[in-house]
Amino acid sequence: MANQYKGEIKGSLGDKERTFRLTFESIVSIENRTGKSILDITNSFGNNNYSMRDVVIIMHEALKGAGGTFTQPTVGDMVMKTGLMKVAILCSEVLMTVFVGDKKDEESPLVQGENEQPSTQSKNT
Repeated sequence: MANQYKGEIKGSLGDKERTFRLTFESIVSIENRTGKSILDITNSFGNNNYSMRDVVIIMHEALKGAGGTFTQPTVGDMVMKTGLMKVAILCSEVLMTVFVGDKKDEESPLVQGENEQPSTQSKNT
């Protein structure tokens, strides 16, 4: 099960549903391996201007970030099996976790009341 509080998401790659997560180390590795900033890579997906290499690198790093032990050629085979367009959409979703942060507003692990502030509005208004 994906842990939304750790930035994990689920998606189909290859023959089954898998968990993906970008860590600080995986983001740096993606930038080093592609020679592009994470913002440039994300923009390239928004403009449909990405390469197969970019897709495979992102998926490989996101699988490793979630604890997977796949080799890059294996991830490439999974991309081919799934289809580049479907995996590119998944890449975009994975990359967006970097910019929107962890989802904490749904089913918060905080005890009820810990994340609430008392109303300061006057009852006379």
